[in-house]
Order: sequence, then structure tokens, then C-alpha cells
Amino acid sequence: MHGKLATKALIGIFFLVNVLVPNSVASAATQRVSYSIAGDCVDYFDESGEYAFFEEEPDWSCYLVVKVTPTKPIRTVRLQYWSGRKWQQESSSKTSAKGVSYLNFDPYCEGSYCDGEWKYRVFVDAASGQKSNTSNSFYVTFYPGTQEDDY
Repeated sequence: MHGKLATKALIGIFFLVNVLVPNSVASAATQRVSYSIAGDCVDYFDESGEYAFFEEEPDWSCYLVVKVTPTKPIRTVRLQYWSGRKWQQESSSKTSAKGVSYLNFDPYCEGSYCDGEWKYRVFVDAASGQKSNTSNSFYVTFYPGTQEDDY
């Protein structure tokens, strides 16, 4: 009798600990965050060594892809640029059910096409026991005007 009672007690404790008691945040898997730049600016980088936007190329594509694994919890991802004094937010999005987020650059500065080189980074907010994460900084150059302006 005692053997059956002890077995039932152990099964009950196992059920209580593993099913009814939720896992603690500390036991959650640490998310890995990866960053990449995609679009036309990648080919340009391969050719000239810089990420760039051109006002004369309105269909030019250049965006950031942030991948978080495992996919939960959902994270807020922010593209930031250095203003010379502090990091300013340019765009933000949340990771999808697949753990992916896309961030877009805004080539306009105070109503005009940006001119020159800008320093950027990606910041991933902390969430549900996950620490915030920051990419390495990188530069993007903006070229206003048209080719005719150079002649």
C-alpha cells in the first residue's frame, strides 16, 4: 500500500511542478538577435564600400532586417541615428510571429533630401526577461540632387 501511495504522491508532485506552476522568466531561453541590411544599397556597398541613398533613384530600396530567435516574446525594434548629441528614433516596428522586423530609412531631413553621411544603429527593447540589444553602429550616405547637378 505504501508503495502505491508514494508513487501517486510523486506523480502528483511532478504534475504540480511541471504543469501547473508556470516556468519562471529566469528559465526562459535567451533570444539571439541578428541584423542585416537588404535592398539595392547592399549591391552598391559591394561595389563602392558604402551604403547610400540617391535622390535621383526614387525606387531605390534599402532597409534593415532584424531577426530574433526564439520568436517569443515579441520585441520592439528601433532604427536610430546619431544627432551629434544623442540617438534619435527614425523608425520602429515589432517582430512578427516569425521573429522578423523590418526598419526603413527616411531619406528626408526637415523637408529636404538628406545630404551627407549619417551614423545609425538598431536598438531592440527589453521584454519579458530579455535584455535590450544594440547593433554595432554603421553609416549611410545620402546624395541629394540629380546627376545633371554635378555637371
